[in-house]
Amino acid sequence: MSDFPKWLLALAGVSLVPVLLSPLYLFGATPFGTSDSSLVQFLLYCATQLLWLLPLVLFFVSLDRYRRGFEYSAVAVAATSGLVACAGLAAVLFL
Repeated sequence: MSDFPKWLLALAGVSLVPVLLSPLYLFGATPFGTSDSSLVQFLLYCATQLLWLLPLVLFFVSLDRYRRGFEYSAVAVAATSGLVACAGLAAVLFL
């Protein structure tokens, strides 16, 4: 981790917060909506699970982009990851 600047680790580290809340997503979070179709219910459940899985994946993508020399896109990916993490946190706490 010493290869990366501390500001990038702080920006990308926000996206690791949903990992701590993943049991809430797995067992307690309600899906985005309801439907009578079991296929649609499954797809809504999968979309809800992406709120904690996507920031985790984007954390590693942003660090990999920075390591490969794409600093601006790494910052953009880390910021996007942080926004998705905040949206997921809001969805679990307020829905």
